[in-house]
Amino acid sequence: MAKKITYGSDGQTFTLGSKIRHIRKSLKITQKEFAESLGIVQGFLSAIETGKKTPSDTLLIALQHLYKVNPEWTHSGEDENKLSSHYHSISQGETLASIPFLKNLPANKEEFQLSAHFDSYISLPDVPRGGFAFEYTGDYMVPTIRDGDIIVINPDRTLTSGNIGLIVGKWGEPYLRRYREIHGEQYFSSDNASYVPFQPNASTKILGVVEKVWREIKI
Repeated sequence: MAKKITYGSDGQTFTLGSKIRHIRKSLKITQKEFAESLGIVQGFLSAIETGKKTPSDTLLIALQHLYKVNPEWTHSGEDENKLSSHYHSISQGETLASIPFLKNLPANKEEFQLSAHFDSYISLPDVPRGGFAFEYTGDYMVPTIRDGDIIVINPDRTLTSGNIGLIVGKWGEPYLRRYREIHGEQYFSSDNASYVPFQPNASTKILGVVEKVWREIKI
């Protein structure tokens, strides 16, 4: 039985499912896209929205972090019309797209085409629909990119001087480095001054370019 919240002197009730449905509709995305961004299947989301299933605490935490929903609103008696003051809405001109979220990065673009590499999906404003996202770990790109940031990669964008690229070196491990062209020479460098730049070689491959960096989003 879905949890109900009493609101108002007339005893009208609202379920968490009805509030979640209202969030999705306000974002103007499909059940499939919304479910993928939260790491659940569409059928389960549909059952939540209709009150047949109860959202787990884990799902509510994902909703709160990904869409900046205030947990006080989801558990309060305020109705759907109070939504605008309790979550970060998509700004005018932004569009929400669902892209693959990878736990294990591919070693080449051909591997990325295999759906087996897609662990889940994430929906973020104005991201390339052909791109993918992952959670960064390490200190090589501090202070620009920090441990735990969500990185959006555009595999179709051309890497130019000053951009940060996702590259694969001779050991087959993908990593982020900033690309530089200095006096006709090519270099990859860390934004962290503790690490020295290096030049690409014949084995260096470019998987894509960093399109966006999202901070304080928990997957």
